[in-house]
Amino acid sequence: MKKLLVLFVFCAYVFSGYAQSRLSGIEKPQAGSLISFNYQATGGPLENHDTLSCTVYLYEDYLWRMDDVTLTRVEKNQWKGTYQLSDNCALFALSFLAGEMWNRIIDNNDENGGYVFTTLDTQGKMLPGGYLGWGTFRKPSCFHIGNYFQKFDIQDEAVEMWTTKEMEHYAANLPKFVDIYMNMVALRMGEKNKKAVDFLFQKINKEFAVTEFIYATFENIYRFKLQDKEKADSIKAIVLKQYPNGFTARAQMFHQIEAMPLGEERLTQTEGFFKKYPYEDCVNDRFSKQQAYMYYNLTRVYASTLFDGKQYDRLMAALPSMNFVTLSEVFRWNIFRAYKLRLAKNDSIYPVAKALMEQLVLKRNDLSNNTEELRYTPKEAQVLLDIQFYERLGIYLQLLKDLNRTEEALTWLTYYRDDQLSYADATVNQTRYDILVTAGKDEQALDVLKKSVKYNTITTEMMAALRKEVKPVSDAEFKTYLDNLKGVALKKALYEEVKSHMTDVEIPSFELLDMNGNIVKSDSFKDKIVVIDFWANWCAPCKRAFEGMKIAVDAYANDSDVVFYFVNTMDFGIKGKPAVEKYLNNNGYSHFKVLFDTLKEGTKSYNQTFSIFSQKFNSSGIPRKVILKNGRMLYTAEGYSGSPSQLADEISYAVELIRKR
Repeated sequence: MKKLLVLFVFCAYVFSGYAQSRLSGIEKPQAGSLISFNYQATGGPLENHDTLSCTVYLYEDYLWRMDDVTLTRVEKNQWKGTYQLSDNCALFALSFLAGEMWNRIIDNNDENGGYVFTTLDTQGKMLPGGYLGWGTFRKPSCFHIGNYFQKFDIQDEAVEMWTTKEMEHYAANLPKFVDIYMNMVALRMGEKNKKAVDFLFQKINKEFAVTEFIYATFENIYRFKLQDKEKADSIKAIVLKQYPNGFTARAQMFHQIEAMPLGEERLTQTEGFFKKYPYEDCVNDRFSKQQAYMYYNLTRVYASTLFDGKQYDRLMAALPSMNFVTLSEVFRWNIFRAYKLRLAKNDSIYPVAKALMEQLVLKRNDLSNNTEELRYTPKEAQVLLDIQFYERLGIYLQLLKDLNRTEEALTWLTYYRDDQLSYADATVNQTRYDILVTAGKDEQALDVLKKSVKYNTITTEMMAALRKEVKPVSDAEFKTYLDNLKGVALKKALYEEVKSHMTDVEIPSFELLDMNGNIVKSDSFKDKIVVIDFWANWCAPCKRAFEGMKIAVDAYANDSDVVFYFVNTMDFGIKGKPAVEKYLNNNGYSHFKVLFDTLKEGTKSYNQTFSIFSQKFNSSGIPRKVILKNGRMLYTAEGYSGSPSQLADEISYAVELIRKR
C-alpha cells in the first residue's frame, strides 16, 4: 500500500511521562499485563477521604471505553490498585475520585498532564492507536474525549506531531480513525480549507478500500464545515446505494419517521424501522452504536401513541425488543403518568405495567444507558439503572396495593437488594410497610421501619408505628433510639451537605402579611433564628415537603429562639387564603404560621419578598428553605429529596450550626 502523503512538517519529539507526585508503580506498562500502582492522597484533593474509587480510561483498537478499578486502602491516605490491561490497549488514564457519582471530588492531576500512559507491545513498540491517543486525549478543547481534563490542553503542533506519527507507523488503520485525522487537518489548516479536504478525499479513495465510515466522515465535512451541499449530497447518494442497510440509511429513515405526524402510518413505519435495523446490530457496530438514541426516541412516541389509544396488546407485543432505558421511559411516561394523574383505571393499566416490570427485570443489567463512550463506568451505569428500576418498582407496588394484589406484591418485594438504593423513597417505604402489615408479615414490616430510619427516609405515619412498637418512656428516649438506628455515613454525608449550603448574606428588610392581613416586618425577628419555607399552593413538591417540615416544627415547638414561617409566594397573595387554609386544615398543618408574599411593584406577581431572596441565589425555584438571623441569610437550600425525616434533620443540623456561630 502506498503511503498517504504527509501534509505537515514536524520537529523531533521527546516522549516521556509527566511527573506524578501522588501516583507510583507504573513505569513502562505493557499491553496485556497486570498493572499495579499506589496512590498517595496526601496533599491532594482526596486527602483524608475514607472511600476512594478509581476509573480507567482505555483506548483499544481506536475506540475509547471506561472501566472500574478496585482500590484497596493500605493506610490512611495510601491506596493500592491493580488492573488487567487488554492485549490491544494502546493508552490508559487513571482518574481517582471521592464522593457519590453525582457529587464527585476528582484528582486527575490537571496541573501536570494527568495520570496518562501509553503502552508497549512485547517488542517494546507503541501499539496501534498509541500515538494518536496520546495526541488527542490531551487536547480536550478539540477532540472532546470524555471529561478527564478540566484545564490541561496541549498545543496544536503537538497534536499534529503525534497524529502524523500514527500515520507513519499505522497508516493502514486510517479507515478506523479518519474522522480524528480530518479533525487534526481542520485544527492545523482551518475548517474552511476545501483544497486540503478535496485532496485527501481523492487520495484516500485511491489508496484505501473506502468504507461507509470514510464516506460519512467526508459527507459531514462537506455538508457542515464547508457548506458544500452538492458535494455532500453526491457522497450520500453513493453511500445509500452501496450500503442500503448501513448507518446512513438508518439515520435517513429515522429522520423521515420523526417528521411524520402521529397516527397509524407512523406506527407502521416505526415497526418497519425496528425490523429493518435491529437494535443489536446498531449497538454492536463500532461505527453506529452512537445511534442507539434513535430507538429510544422512536419508541417513546410509538409506545405513548399505542397506550393513549388503548392498543395495549400491540404495545405489550413490542416490549421484548426494547432495552432497559427505553422500557423504563415507557413505564415512566405512561404507567406513572396514568396512575398518578388518574388518566386511566388501575385495573386497565395493570397488565401493561406488569408486562413492563417483567421485561425490566430481564433487562436490568444490560447497561443500555452506557452506549456513549466515556460517560459512565460499568458500575456507575448499573447504579443508575438500579435507581430507575427501584423507582419503577415503587410505583408498581403502589398500583398493586391499590388493587389489593398483596400476594403478587410480596413476590415483587424480593427484588429489593441494595438497601441504600431501595430505601431511597419514603413514600415507597410506606407502601412496602403497608403491604407487609396487610400480609401479616410483622417481623419484616418492623425491619422496613428500622431500615427506613437508618436511611433517613421514613414517613411520619411510619414513625408513629415504630414508636408504638418501641414503646419509649419519653420523647428523649425515642430520639436516642432513632439516632442510634441512623447510618453513621449517611448522617455525616447529610451534615456535610448542610454545611455546604451555609452562607452569610445580608438581606434587606422586607414585609409580609399574616393570615389576618396584618403586616409582619422582618425587623421584628430580632435575635430569633427564623426558618422560612417559601411555597405555593400549586407546588406539589412544596406540599409534599410539609410532612418533613412538620417534624421540624414539632421538634422546636418549645424552643422560643427558633421560629418557623411558611411564606406563600408566587400564588394569589392574601386572596388565596381560603385555599391555603383549607389545605392546611385538611392535612394536619393548621399550626403552621403562614405568611403571604405581596404584589411586586410593576408586576402581577405576588413575589415581592421572594424576589429579594431569589436574586441572592440566582434561582426562582421552590420549595426553598431559608434560615435568617439578625437580617442575614445563614442557610438556604432548594428542592425536596422526598424524605420527611431527612428534611427534618437538614433543618435541625442547620439550626444547630447557626446556634454555634
